[in-house]
Amino acid sequence: MQLHRYLTCFNTKDIPTEVVDTVIVGSGLAGLSTAYYLLKLGIKPLIITKKKPGVSNSFLAQGGIAAAVGCQDSTDLHYQDTINAGKGLCIERNVRILVEEGLERVIDLINLGVNFDKDEKNFLKLTREGAHSINRVLHSKDRTGYEIGKKLLEQIKDSVFLADNYYLEEILTDEDSYIGILLSDGKEQKVVRSKSLVLATGGYSGVYLRNTSAYNVSGDSIASAYRAGCSLMDLEFIQFHPTAVYIEGKPGWLISEAVRGEGAVLVDENGERFVDELKPRDEVARAILKKYQEGHKVFLDITPLIEKGIDFKERFPNIYNILKEFGIENQTKIPVSPSAHYTIGGIKANLDGRTDIKGIFAVGETACTGVHGANRLASNSLLECIVSGYKTAYNVYINNICSKINYTDISNDNDAKKHMEKVEREERKRSQEKTACTRSKRDEV
Repeated sequence: MQLHRYLTCFNTKDIPTEVVDTVIVGSGLAGLSTAYYLLKLGIKPLIITKKKPGVSNSFLAQGGIAAAVGCQDSTDLHYQDTINAGKGLCIERNVRILVEEGLERVIDLINLGVNFDKDEKNFLKLTREGAHSINRVLHSKDRTGYEIGKKLLEQIKDSVFLADNYYLEEILTDEDSYIGILLSDGKEQKVVRSKSLVLATGGYSGVYLRNTSAYNVSGDSIASAYRAGCSLMDLEFIQFHPTAVYIEGKPGWLISEAVRGEGAVLVDENGERFVDELKPRDEVARAILKKYQEGHKVFLDITPLIEKGIDFKERFPNIYNILKEFGIENQTKIPVSPSAHYTIGGIKANLDGRTDIKGIFAVGETACTGVHGANRLASNSLLECIVSGYKTAYNVYINNICSKINYTDISNDNDAKKHMEKVEREERKRSQEKTACTRSKRDEV
């Protein structure tokens, strides 16, 4: 099948143009982290977002962020847990960078004032999640992603350029070099030329019917990057979270793995446990699926938390409110099933954001850096956002020093029109064939 370089009709000569040093597409934790560190380097980026800043998967992250901050923990242990969860397919040198530099970046967040939960002695509370060998997950109740993102947004919102309610239509290149992007607000197009482009737009788990994704995250910028010449990697690896609320015909809202980390157990309708709840996510999800295939139902039983004296509403206020929307906030057994949750594959990139195309960088869930292998270790996703955001900012700084704005005009009037005409012809043909088939069946009757 022929790949069309551009899918949109445009001629840059006829479109209003803006020029900036650096563009960041996406306003989740990966994009905000990159912007925060770029500002530290004296670069004022333009942030493009489909909706308002923070409407993203990372802002929905409930569980926490993993880092070896505990007295009994180490980066070696964190490294080994990540490798084991990844089923032998992690890029080991990148995992080493993630866990070692991740510890430094988490300390940055603590010093920034992120409100991580602490005990009565003012020590950080650490919980345990699936496939971790020790408690190492920092959290802010059950809305850790929101708390981190909110703090970063507070730091940068008055210092960056911001364009919300725009979406990325095309990435413009000239002989395999990045020159700018084509944006649209649904009514008008705009060209933005820059030295560097950072893609931080999340993954594509939202294409699944049952998913935990923010509604505006669809993977379209990954497709744009592919058309621009970026390589993609490990697209087959989509992580299904084991526990999302399962009520027929209702959205599959996430129930954080931290609930199991605090002691909740998985049972069938007879109250029988059937799996170690803190195994890697892929193993737990398959065990639940097997139960459903055998005709059983599956529940997350929070009775052990209550027996430990944990106030569920206080510890997990966001999840409690979700359950309240379904009218099951007073039940101790929550109906659950797996749901598409995280895109492990994506744009092939290093942890410093570099892709195959000079000037194009990818961070967070949009990128595939190999740190997750075939199965992400719980709470490593937010860690990757801040580690990659930091390293990408420095790489963008170097790229901007060595680059100039390219003012070459790009036109796609003819190719796009031909493509749309072909699509319309094929649609008419299918419609005619369907009509003919319907008439034939009617005649037979």
